[in-house]
Amino acid sequence: MTRLDDGATRLRSGLSVWQANDARLRDAPERPAVGVYEADIAIVGAGITGAFLAEKFTREGRRVVVLDRHAPATGSTAASTAMLLWELDSSLLELESRMGLDAAARIARRCRRQVAGIGALVESSGIAADFLPRPSLYLAGDKLDAADLREEHRIRQHLGFEGLYFDEGELAARGLIGSAGLLYPGSAEVDPVKLARSLIAIAVARGARVISPTVAAVYEHTAKGVTVQTRDGNVVRVQTLVLASGYEMPDFVPAARHTLCTSWAIATPPMIAAACEPWPDGALVWEASDPYLYLRTTADGRVIIGGEDEDFSDPARRDELTPQKVATLLAKAGKRCPGLGSVEPEFIWSGVFGETEDSLPMIGRVPGRANCLVAYGYGGNGITFSAMAAQLLAAELSGEPDEDAAFYALDRD
Repeated sequence: MTRLDDGATRLRSGLSVWQANDARLRDAPERPAVGVYEADIAIVGAGITGAFLAEKFTREGRRVVVLDRHAPATGSTAASTAMLLWELDSSLLELESRMGLDAAARIARRCRRQVAGIGALVESSGIAADFLPRPSLYLAGDKLDAADLREEHRIRQHLGFEGLYFDEGELAARGLIGSAGLLYPGSAEVDPVKLARSLIAIAVARGARVISPTVAAVYEHTAKGVTVQTRDGNVVRVQTLVLASGYEMPDFVPAARHTLCTSWAIATPPMIAAACEPWPDGALVWEASDPYLYLRTTADGRVIIGGEDEDFSDPARRDELTPQKVATLLAKAGKRCPGLGSVEPEFIWSGVFGETEDSLPMIGRVPGRANCLVAYGYGGNGITFSAMAAQLLAAELSGEPDEDAAFYALDRD
């Protein structure tokens, strides 16, 4: 089991396109005055998950304090490639085998509704975060071949998901190389930093307090609530503690399901998409392979190429492997879309992300600590799971737990 302590390991390397687009990420954050704070909820983590939680809880009228060792959206969120897929890292074919078709269908439908819900929130709140609905294009690879994708397509049709199966010739007509693919609507893309910052700003406008940079060092749990003490002397007393700290987990959170990996990404110069985007409707492209490749575009015409995951979190090793990984990503992209093979990347970055054995997030109460909840969204659906966590935990705190909560509980079977 791999764990990170509180900030001792660099979660990302390089400069992501989102960081380059937001000069505020390079500014030193203003350190707040040290003090004693009381609220209903303390959220540890001011990334995309903490931002969704803060917006949801303040919308419900709860008093919220957000703590983070980094400025908002400058941790793992800045390294995200922000593909808002409704499909999990595991196919429905795999999920059906593991947990049965009914459970697999409920999870897939929930994720699809969640992507639409993010879009609705962005629109209703007037958030400028480059959110765009996109289809997803799932390509056959070394995990699922063309025959497997036909079966995946059959299951999706049976469950009422409408989409298209492409054979090799149909992909070639669209400029892509592959034996088969599935094109389905219901996903989206976004700028994760703009989205997280906007959600935090909305919460602050409703009275939330953000304390950063500060490191939560001591957690004191009682029957009535939780007191958080930070290294620089802040004391936060709340009824409920919610951990949304990404891949930095306190030792009292059971993490047997959880492993840490490293992923790499590059972004081309702007406007390259016009010349090298043959796939339909700007689809989010990903492979049924291990390690897998994925492609997406951005609002300013870049192509993001990512993947080449490795099962470790060491930053020195991550940096050492980066040149090799960049070359491999470009070679793989060129085999799928020949126009991308010779592109010179403008941005190169890498970061830690988490995986669970069943591809599902860890959302819910910490066993044995009634006043402590967690929201850890893992895998390729991280942002979709972040939004889901806000719904599930709000329902939990209302006393009427969500009917799907058991799928994501820390102590699930």
